[in-house]
Amino acid sequence: MSVKVNIDRTGAIVIKVPASTLKRAAVMLPAFEHYDEDSGDFLVPKIKDPKIFAKEVLRTLRSEEEDGTTLVHEMFDKAIEEAVEQGAEDIVFPDDKEYGRKAFSR
Repeated sequence: MSVKVNIDRTGAIVIKVPASTLKRAAVMLPAFEHYDEDSGDFLVPKIKDPKIFAKEVLRTLRSEEEDGTTLVHEMFDKAIEEAVEQGAEDIVFPDDKEYGRKAFSR
């Protein structure tokens, strides 16, 4: 799949997923496979218009829970946790010497 994840000049993470990639992902998703006994094959869904489907996926990504979180928030939460567990640099916790005396809060 041709998903591009980069950092731009400002340090922002930019994720680019072409509509054709979303189409392929939906078609290849095992949860959507259907076994057809007549043909003996696994049938997959058809995406009629990849651009319209991409808009539907975007709507879902932007959909907020009661607390305001989205699937994107959850994805970044997991990515941040994993990065820290794998030894990410430039994050300092209160029990680290480099943290200093000044307290930081939310």
